[in-house]
Amino acid sequence: MDDLQDRAKNQKVMLEGHFAHPVRVEHVEEIGDDVYLVRVRHSSGAPDETQLFRSELEAALDQAAGQSSLVSPHDFFLWVESQRIRLAFAHDPLFAVSMSGVRGLPHQIEAVYRHMLPQPRLRFVLADDPGAGKTIMAGLLLKELKLRGVVERVLILCPAPLTTQWQDEMLDKFDEQFEVVGGEQVRHQVGRSPWERYPMVVSSLDFAKRDDVREDLLRNQWDLVIVDEAHKASAVTKRGREERVVKTKRYTAVEGVAQQADRLLLLTATPHSGDEDRFTRFLGLLDPDQFASADLVKKQIANEDNPYFLRRQKEDLVDERNGALFVERHVRTQPFQLSTAEYDLYMSVTDYVNRYLGASGGSRGNAVALARTVLQRRLASSLGAIRSSLAKRANRLEELADQLTAMRPGDAARRLAALGRLPADSDFDDLESESDDIDEVADDLLATEVSGAGQISQLRTEVAELRRLVAHADRVRTQGGEERKLTALRECLERAEFQELRDGRGKLLIFTEHRDTLEYLKQHLENWGYDVCTIHGGHPPAERKRIQHDFRQNKQICIATEAAGEGINLQFCHLMINYDLPWNPVRLEQRMGRVHRIGQSADCWIFNFCATNTVEGELLERLHTRLEAMRQDLNGRVYDVIGELLTINGIDFERLVKETLANPTRANRDAAVAEINRLDSEKLAQYEQATGIALAKKYVDIEWVRGQNFLSDERRLMPEYVEEFFLQAAARQHLRVERRADQLLRVERVPAALRSDDLSSVRLRGRPSADYRKLTFRKEQRDRVEHEDAALCSPGHPLFAALSESLERDLAADGVPQSSAVFIDPGTRSPYLVHLFAYQIVGEDVHGSPEQVFSEVVAVIEDQDGLHRGPADVLHTLTPTDGGKAEPPGPDQIRLATDWLRVKVQLPRASAERTNRLDHARLRETYLKEAMAAQKHRLDDRWMAYNAKIDAGDDSYRLLRDNTDRQLKELGHRRTSKLESLSRLGVVRPGKVTYLGTAVVVPPAAPNDPDINVMRPSKEVEDAAVRVAMEFERSAGWTPEYVGDLRDGSGFDIRSTKILPDGSSEVRRIEVKGRGASAGDVGLYRTEWYAAQRWGAGFWLYVVYGATTAPNLMRVQDPYHTLPNVAAIRQITGYRVPGASIRAHAVGNTETAGREDHSARQQ
Repeated sequence: MDDLQDRAKNQKVMLEGHFAHPVRVEHVEEIGDDVYLVRVRHSSGAPDETQLFRSELEAALDQAAGQSSLVSPHDFFLWVESQRIRLAFAHDPLFAVSMSGVRGLPHQIEAVYRHMLPQPRLRFVLADDPGAGKTIMAGLLLKELKLRGVVERVLILCPAPLTTQWQDEMLDKFDEQFEVVGGEQVRHQVGRSPWERYPMVVSSLDFAKRDDVREDLLRNQWDLVIVDEAHKASAVTKRGREERVVKTKRYTAVEGVAQQADRLLLLTATPHSGDEDRFTRFLGLLDPDQFASADLVKKQIANEDNPYFLRRQKEDLVDERNGALFVERHVRTQPFQLSTAEYDLYMSVTDYVNRYLGASGGSRGNAVALARTVLQRRLASSLGAIRSSLAKRANRLEELADQLTAMRPGDAARRLAALGRLPADSDFDDLESESDDIDEVADDLLATEVSGAGQISQLRTEVAELRRLVAHADRVRTQGGEERKLTALRECLERAEFQELRDGRGKLLIFTEHRDTLEYLKQHLENWGYDVCTIHGGHPPAERKRIQHDFRQNKQICIATEAAGEGINLQFCHLMINYDLPWNPVRLEQRMGRVHRIGQSADCWIFNFCATNTVEGELLERLHTRLEAMRQDLNGRVYDVIGELLTINGIDFERLVKETLANPTRANRDAAVAEINRLDSEKLAQYEQATGIALAKKYVDIEWVRGQNFLSDERRLMPEYVEEFFLQAAARQHLRVERRADQLLRVERVPAALRSDDLSSVRLRGRPSADYRKLTFRKEQRDRVEHEDAALCSPGHPLFAALSESLERDLAADGVPQSSAVFIDPGTRSPYLVHLFAYQIVGEDVHGSPEQVFSEVVAVIEDQDGLHRGPADVLHTLTPTDGGKAEPPGPDQIRLATDWLRVKVQLPRASAERTNRLDHARLRETYLKEAMAAQKHRLDDRWMAYNAKIDAGDDSYRLLRDNTDRQLKELGHRRTSKLESLSRLGVVRPGKVTYLGTAVVVPPAAPNDPDINVMRPSKEVEDAAVRVAMEFERSAGWTPEYVGDLRDGSGFDIRSTKILPDGSSEVRRIEVKGRGASAGDVGLYRTEWYAAQRWGAGFWLYVVYGATTAPNLMRVQDPYHTLPNVAAIRQITGYRVPGASIRAHAVGNTETAGREDHSARQQ
C-alpha cells in the first residue's frame, strides 16, 4: 500500500462532487495510473464507493488535515442522543408500552411480547373474550414493528362501523395516522390507487370484498394486515364425490390480502361458530396447508407452544397483583307494554312492511329484507322515529315516482328495478350483509329509498299507504298521552340503582338505534332536569372525543346511537339503559363493553327495555330470561358467549325475529318461544371440548410478565431524557416551544419545513399538526381528566420524528457525524475515549429479502485498562465543554474499537438472535410437516379409493383420480417451497456497523473544587459501601442483586426484592454512595437523580460513611421528594446532596428532620 492509501484509511473527508456530506474512508485500491477505487461509509452507516483521481484524494486529505476534527459537544450530544432514542427498543423489552398512551396489562403484554412479536413471520389468531383490549394489543404490535423499522405498509380491515374507531384509537393511543379508504377515495382517485398511495390504511371488509375493489387491492403488498371481527370471513366445505370449498366474498378478500402480507393478525372474540368445518377454514386463512382438517386443528391449537392461536377468557384476566380486571355486571330486563293505540299502530306498520317489503329474490331480496328490518326496528324505537321514517319515506318515494313518470319507459324500468337494491357504491350489496353491519348512512338509505315496487302505480299506492300511516302516528302521539316506553324510562330512573345519577355522582349511558329517538329522549330528559349530551354516527372522531370529555366532566347522561357507541370507552360510567334492544344479541355484549371494561371501578348496572306485547319484544324478553336462568351453568359468562351459544343450539335469533314478524300469528310466536326455550348451555361445553377450543384456552403467566415489567421499567427511555432532547433539538431547529402554567408544553406554530413531504418521517409517521396547544411527554399527566386532550409526545409521534429528522440532516451538513467532541468526567483522574457506534443484526424474510432483526447504540470505552463496554447513555453522565482541548482518536484507534465491537458485542448478539429465530422456524417446520403429512395421507387414501373404483370397471372416477394425483403433486411442490421459506427465517448474520463519533473525556480543570470533589469517590470506598448495603438488605429479609456493572443506564446500583404475603413483589431501587469520612456531602449523576424522580418512594439513597473503617449506613427513601437543598452543580452535569439533609431525613433519624422547605431544591 502506498503512502496515500495509508493516509486515507479511516479518515473522514469531504469528497466534493461525489457525496453531499463528509464520509469515512474504509478502503483504497489503485485500479489504474493515479486512479483509485475508494470505498467509504456514510454517517448513516450505509456503504458506498466512488472512483477518484490521485489529485482529488490528496486535496480532500489535505483539506481534512487543515480542519479541526472537534465539533461542538452540544451538537455531538444531540447527534448521539437522536440515534440512542431511535434504537431504544434494544434495551426496553416493552418499548411500545413505554412510548404510547396505554398501560399494558399482563395479558396484553404476554400476548404481544411473548406470543406475537418474537415471531419472524407472524400468522396469528388472537381470540380473547370481548373487552380484553384486542385493539390495544394490535396497536402495540404495530407500534413495536414500526419503531423497529420492520413494517411501513399496514392494512386494517374491519366492519364498516368500526373504521373510524380504529383510525381514532391508533391515532389517540399510538400516534399512528391511518387513512380510511372507501368509495369516496376510489371514485375520485387520480394517478395511483389509494391502496398504493397511503401506507397506513383502514377499510371496511365489505368494501374491500367488492369485485371492482378487490382486484386493485390485491395488487399491493402489505407488511402487516390486521383483520378485526375476522370470523365474518367464512368458508365451508361441500362434500360429494369431490370436495370443494365455497368461499364468501369476505373470505376471498381476506385470503387474498393474507397472501400479500408478510404478517397477518386475525382478531375475533368468536373464532368458532358451532361448525368445525367453518372453524377449520377460518384458521386456513393463516395457512391453508397448516390447517387442513378438523382433527389436526384440535390437536395443534391445544398445544402450549402453538405459534398460531391464543384465547383467554375474561374471568382469567388479572392485573399485576393478580386482582380481577372486570367488576360485577348486573343485567336487568325492564318490561313494559304498548298502549292499545300504540299497539294498533304497531300492527298497522307491521302489516305495511309485510305487504310492501315482502320476500324477494337475489340481491334485490337482500336489500328489501334489510329495509324491512330497519323500519321494524325504528317502529320499536319510538313513535317519533317511526313517524319521521314513514314521512321521509313517503316524500322520497313520491319524488321518485314523479321522476320515473317523466322518464322514457326503458330508463324508468331500469331505475325502478334499482329501487330494490342499494346504490352501487354501497358496501351492502350481497347476501353476506347483515343488519348489524349497517352504518347510519346506509340505514337511512334503506329506510327511504329501497322498495319492492315493480311498477310506478305500485309506488304511488305505497306512498298513499305511507301517508295514511303518518296520519295514524300523529293521532297516537297527540291523543294517546305519554308514550308508554317513555313512562317506563321515567320509572326506571326512579329505581334505587340510579340514586348516584340523581345526586350527581353517577353517569348514565343510554343506547338507541335511531337519531330521531335520540333527540326525543334528550328533550324529555332535559325537561326532567338532567344534563344531557348526545353522540351519533354523524360526529367525526374529534367531535366524538370532545363529547366524551364533556360527558365525563359536565354531563349526567349521554345518549348514543349504535354506530357512535362503537367508538367510545366510558369506564367512568357504570349505568346503562338499552332503550332499543338489538336483534343480534352479540351486539348487546359489545354495547355493554363500552362501560363494562378494563378500568371500570364500580359494579355495572344494565337495564334492557322490552315491549312484551310486541313480537320482537316477546322474543327478546324470553331470550334474556332464559339466559339469566343459565347464568350459573355458564359460570357467569352469559353475554360473553351468547353468539356461540345460540349458534351451537341452532338458533339464529335475528332470523327468528324476522320470520315471526313476517307472519306474526299466535302459533308462530309460540313456536319461536319454544325454540328459545330449547336453548341448552351444555352444548357449548361439549362443542368447545370437541373442537379443542376448551384446551386451547391459556392462562396469563403473571411471573413472566412481572419480569418483563421489571426490565422495561428500569431500562425504558426516561421521559425526562426524551423531553430534554426534544427541547434542545427544538431550540436548534427554531421550533418555538413554550412551557404552560400547568407545566405542559405548547407549540403555537409548527414550521412548514417540519410538515413537508420532503421529510421521510412525514411519509412514514404522518404529518405533524399545524400547532399543539397541549403537549406532554408523561403518561401520568395525559391520564389526568383535565389533560385528556393533550398530545402525548414520544419518539413515534409525527412532530418528534420530523424534528429528529430535520435535526439529523442539519447536523450531517455541519459535519457532526463521525466526529469528536470534548467532555468532562468529574470522577476521572486521567483522559479516556468513548467511541459510540450503532450496529445491526440482519436476517431474511420468507421472500429472501433482508430485514433488520436487531439494532442498538453501544459505547466502547478506551482507557488505561483497554477496551470495554459502557452504557449507551454515557454522555448523560459527562459534561460538555466548548473550551476543552484534546486530541481526537486516530484512524487506527477507531478501527480497533470497531473490530472490538464486532467481536465482543455484535457477533454474540447475532448468535443469540439466530438461535431464537431458528427455534421459531423449527417449531413452525414441525407443525407444517405434520399438517402436510396428514394432507398427503388423506389424498393418498382418496386416490386409492378412486383407483379401486376404476379397477372395478367404473371409469367415471378416472377424472377424479387424475385430479387427486395432480393435487398430490401440487402438495409436494408447496411443501418444498414452504420449507425453503421457513429455512430463510433462521438466517441471521451481523449487519453494518456505523461509527457515530468519539467523546474525548478529560478530567475537570479544578478537581479539588468542593462541588466537583463530591463526584470523585475512590473505587475502594464505593465497593466497600456496596458490600455494606447488600449485607443490610439480606439481614432485613430482602433479596438484593447488584446491577451496577450492567451499564444499562438504569440509574441505581442494587435491585432488592421481597415477596409479600399476597404473592406480589415489592422492589427497592437503591443507589449506593460511599464516603471515607464520617460525614460530608455526596454527588449524584443526572441519570441517578432522574431515576430518583421516576421511582419516587421506590427509590432509596444509601450513603455509607466511613465505608472502609467504621461503616455507618444512612438510608433515605424517595430522596427526590424528601431531601431539601439538593443543588445542581454548575461546572459539571451533576447534583450535590448536603450531608446535613441526608442525616436529617435518613430512616431512623426522623426526629431531627425539622421543617425545611422542600421547594428550596434546585434542579
